[in-house]
Amino acid sequence: MTRPLHFGLLGAMPEEIGSDLSHLKDLSCSNHGDLTIHKGSLGDTVQLSLAWSGWGKVSAARAATRLLASDPNIDLLVFTGVAGAADPTLRQWDVVLADAMVQHDMDARPLFPRFTLPALNQDRLQPQQDWFNWAKTALLEAYDAGGLEGFARPSSGLIATGDRFIGDAAVLQTLRDDLPGLRAVEMEGAAVAQVAEQEGIPWLVLRVISDGADEAAAQSFEDFLQRYEQQAWRLIEALLQRCNVAPRRCA
Repeated sequence: MTRPLHFGLLGAMPEEIGSDLSHLKDLSCSNHGDLTIHKGSLGDTVQLSLAWSGWGKVSAARAATRLLASDPNIDLLVFTGVAGAADPTLRQWDVVLADAMVQHDMDARPLFPRFTLPALNQDRLQPQQDWFNWAKTALLEAYDAGGLEGFARPSSGLIATGDRFIGDAAVLQTLRDDLPGLRAVEMEGAAVAQVAEQEGIPWLVLRVISDGADEAAAQSFEDFLQRYEQQAWRLIEALLQRCNVAPRRCA
């Protein structure tokens, strides 16, 4: 029998995954300083290792490293949560699955071109195509079946990460100019993607728009987060329900 599919799941805050873990069976946890890793299962087909990393690239990278080190059998690392809209057509509750990630504050010029990660000699990190296609299909099928009520139809695109909460329209416009096609901005995803790339683990970044990354962003973010916590798990559930056709099959 093929072993269960094992997801590693990260969010910056409990509200971004859903802090109620009662839907998981065989729960256990381990503490690593101020980081707690929770482990559980959904039936016989899915195992989960999850944690809330805290804000920012360093916290996210540290949590990703700890999570991956906690179990050598993790098949896929997913980072999920909210983001600010860089694409002006996006609104609250729009869902964006990253087809590429970039660290917008990485600048090692003149040694490397702007945005290039020296460790990988790449500026944009892209998820493995088979996992990306699987997740995109799962989300669209869940949406079409009415399983993502309240969310907008999932889409994909470039997401940028940096150690700055974007709440300034001028700063956002500069990022749009520098990164054509930019759809959303956040503070953790590309750091997690880099760790996963260097560790040889497939990854995905899944975001829901909470604000417009403008002067009203802080208040919009706080208000949205309170409502989002009640719905966050539904996105993860949409993926888990399709584990039988994941690139690495579960029994």
